[in-house]
Amino acid sequence: MRLFGRGPIRRWRDTHVALARAVLQQAAADLIETLDAELSQADWQDGLIEQTRFVATRIAPVVRRVADPLARRVVEEADRTLQTIAYYPLHWRPQPIDTHLMRDMMEELGDWAAAGGAALSGLMRGAATTLPFGDAAGGRGATPGDWMRLRAEARLRAKVHAYVVATVVKGPKGRPSMLEHVVDLLREAARHAQPL
Repeated sequence: MRLFGRGPIRRWRDTHVALARAVLQQAAADLIETLDAELSQADWQDGLIEQTRFVATRIAPVVRRVADPLARRVVEEADRTLQTIAYYPLHWRPQPIDTHLMRDMMEELGDWAAAGGAALSGLMRGAATTLPFGDAAGGRGATPGDWMRLRAEARLRAKVHAYVVATVVKGPKGRPSMLEHVVDLLREAARHAQPL
């Protein structure tokens, strides 16, 4: 009898895990698109030398400001619907800010980003990093400085995109993303909830 009584809990879990994935994957895609505008404000030092600082001070707060409330709403909605079928106090437990995550992740992603970018979790697009040979309007060739600037912008863009995906959708080694954290909370609730 107990086995059959858990069917609604399993359906609840599957529904809310799918909802969490849809909401947070879309949030990551929207953030990547929106943050591309922020990247246009990066100066030479940000793009070439201070990429980790730029991500920590200009990008990370925006990502947290957008994704945290969405994760909270997903968990609150899951709790509201769970209480109609089972008893288990499901509460949003925000992850503490890991002060070393940014540095460690930037080191881990450094080689990948420097190579020009690649698809990560199906959300990112590789940045074009080829040397421009001429100016269509004036026929002038690009200077080495122009090429270095384009490379620096491409590396910064790749790191920002990777940071968003790693923070919101799929975290680096041993550090769960917001989505992974929410899914863990939902699965834990499904395991321990007592059917009404």
